[in-house]
Amino acid sequence: MKEKKYSFRIREGDKDIVEILSNLGVSEYSDFIRNAIRFYAGYKDRIDEIERKLDCILKKMEGTSENLSVSPSVGLSNDEENQKTDETEKLLIESVMDIISINYSYKL
Repeated sequence: MKEKKYSFRIREGDKDIVEILSNLGVSEYSDFIRNAIRFYAGYKDRIDEIERKLDCILKKMEGTSENLSVSPSVGLSNDEENQKTDETEKLLIESVMDIISINYSYKL
């Protein structure tokens, strides 16, 4: 395969990229950028899914904390509360497992 060269310009808002690349040696830029692109391309959908699940968990947790400030007679019944907690815990476990599997499979 004929080697192709790609380049990009650093913009004003790319200070985080400058910091990351400045911690690398010049000979490490290409490998780092190739690996970063592969990782992003391979895991973007899974990362988006994890983000959606975390948003859902946070919304459920916010709802739970709001219910705690309501008097018990107005709040959810125990069964409803337990079901809501079970769903939140299930989503949290799934999200953690997704994160673990990303880290594990990326290292392979």
